[in-house]
Amino acid sequence: MAQKYDIYHANDLNTLPQAVLCAKIFRRKPLIYDSHEVQTSRTGYDSRIYGISEKWLLRFTDVCIHENHTRASYIEKKYHFYPKVVHNYADVFQPDPCNQIDLHDLLDIPKEEPILLYQGGVQMGRGLDKLIQAIPFFQRGVVVILGDGRIKEDLQQQAKAMYLDKRIRFLPKVPVTELLYYTQNAYLGFQLLNNVCFNHYSASSNKLFEYIMCQVPVIGADFPEIKKVIQEEKIGLTVDSHSPVAIAQAVNRLLGNPALRDELSHHCIQAREKYNWNHEKKLFLEIYEELGDGYD
Repeated sequence: MAQKYDIYHANDLNTLPQAVLCAKIFRRKPLIYDSHEVQTSRTGYDSRIYGISEKWLLRFTDVCIHENHTRASYIEKKYHFYPKVVHNYADVFQPDPCNQIDLHDLLDIPKEEPILLYQGGVQMGRGLDKLIQAIPFFQRGVVVILGDGRIKEDLQQQAKAMYLDKRIRFLPKVPVTELLYYTQNAYLGFQLLNNVCFNHYSASSNKLFEYIMCQVPVIGADFPEIKKVIQEEKIGLTVDSHSPVAIAQAVNRLLGNPALRDELSHHCIQAREKYNWNHEKKLFLEIYEELGDGYD
């Protein structure tokens, strides 16, 4: 409270009450509410109190930001205003040759086996149980799950029960500054969110853009924002993420057609010029400039 700031910025609902106190009660400063999630329809947030508190607290905000237009439309229907949209794209990746990571060596995977990568939170609704169910149908390859979360132990037990020890590896999460050095080892990357809530259904997803940045073709859920990027930019395949059979068919299509995989990878080069934070942050900075001008 001793510090004075020109603008207050709340990332998600859990920080908004404190921001309202600082910006509007103890100070008279502009307040940005930057919601990276759909607070009223997400896993683990079932109480009505989240919607009630968000609706009440929004009256104190000067600007509300959401990460894509599907979510912005949802907010418009719920609260009768259309928020600003700033996508959460990945930073431009310029790999340092001195920091290379070889996942084949690290995980003792034979060089001829392609790495089929999932990176991110190991949580319910990410389609990881369906991914493991699909592994026996893959023509070849080793699945690598990179990340931590509540269901990681359950997934390890699932894989063990299915005798998949040689077909799957688990790695703990790594610092974000190192993540893409792991990503670039992959033959393909998974984004298999399940439709368990609107937050999942409407997601753009960080990992989608991280795969693009590393020229890794994506097998992604057939949801609006994910589908839009994958199909318009031709950087992967969309599937019914609830179906192990559909997942396996897409994987085998890319495993059996290296030329198609390379074509999709090549399309990522152009896509990453569009879907990157260097480009998107201009919109973010414009919001700050407009807000600052309005309070001069």
